[in-house]
Amino acid sequence: MAASLFLLLAVILAFAGGGGPWMLIATVAAATAAGTRLPDLDTPLQLQHRSALVHSVLPFYVATLDPRTWPVAAGLGFGIGFHLAADMFPGTMRGFATIKLPIWGSIGVLPSYLWIAINAAANLAGAFILLEWIAADRVAACALAAIGVLGASYLLRAQGGLYALAVIAGIGWFLVR
Repeated sequence: MAASLFLLLAVILAFAGGGGPWMLIATVAAATAAGTRLPDLDTPLQLQHRSALVHSVLPFYVATLDPRTWPVAAGLGFGIGFHLAADMFPGTMRGFATIKLPIWGSIGVLPSYLWIAINAAANLAGAFILLEWIAADRVAACALAAIGVLGASYLLRAQGGLYALAVIAGIGWFLVR
């Protein structure tokens, strides 16, 4: 439910909030908050748990179809990327934890790890690139600070999130170096 509300807020901000830098930051932050929980909407949508439809880059790409929703897309990319990063570290990767394709069913353990890793990286990279396109350097830095706080707070509470946070922080440190 929270994912839907944050996504609605982000879309409203994107369409009606104006083009100021603070509105862009607020839109990206609200969409990031939505993205951290969006993949868990698979169950209420009557999809199998860890459905490939929402545990992928598909929501990010759908949000890029209209340039007005690019801030929403960037936030969704970051949020879904954080969620998928935490999904890389389940208690066990079998049954309930594996990725499910519509009609096909589970894709298995190793393909699930690959699916999650590739889609997490694609979401995070796509979101970062898109944010660089739509925001000036200082605005992007402020948005990244907000995203970092949201991502860290989500990952510190999620199962497997501490490991994901360490991996993301390590990659970030490596990229800055």
